[in-house]
Amino acid sequence: MAMGEDIGDELLQTTSGLSNNQAPDGQTLLIMDSIIQRLKPKDSHHVREMINQRGLMSGALMMTSALFWWISIKKGGNTVNDSEIPSSMIGQFGFETLSLVVAVIIFVSTFVVVMGREKGNATISNIGGLLIVLGIFYILEPLILHYDELGAESALFASGRLFTLSIMVYLGSKFFFDALLLQWVSSSMLNMDVNISTPFEITGDQGHTDEEGPYA
Repeated sequence: MAMGEDIGDELLQTTSGLSNNQAPDGQTLLIMDSIIQRLKPKDSHHVREMINQRGLMSGALMMTSALFWWISIKKGGNTVNDSEIPSSMIGQFGFETLSLVVAVIIFVSTFVVVMGREKGNATISNIGGLLIVLGIFYILEPLILHYDELGAESALFASGRLFTLSIMVYLGSKFFFDALLLQWVSSSMLNMDVNISTPFEITGDQGHTDEEGPYA
């Protein structure tokens, strides 16, 4: 049997003795299985460590993104004549506003992609794809559509700043949502009285105890 199936079966067997109000549904177990298989925590202590590390990295990257935007776009825009960059074709945003729009799109698209992946929902994933393409268009627009008007250096610098901001926002968002998912897994395991490193006794016609914990 595949490892993912083992985890799901063991979680179901572990929670079979709980009351109906406590027992999670199959979708919850599948999402927990997906998160654990992807992030691969070693035990419950490692889960807390991963939450802390990803939370710290997310905060650091988000603050770096804000400082980068403030220095290179908000304050530095006049130095490099950002006012001369034409408004975007979609939405007619000025460059400063566009940079904020791109950051929001990247943050929201990261959230949508994460939810679509964990839930296995094609519609949500489709929306994430649409947002990603829109964000890429905004990032490349100064370089592709206004190259002749702005000149090579200005066009590259404009798209480069948007790209740099997007990468930092994406990584910060990814660490943030991973930390939230791990926190949810940790809380769910406490409510279900499940420990990643604790083996579960399998009841049935061929009852036996697993040699390794389900998440080891």
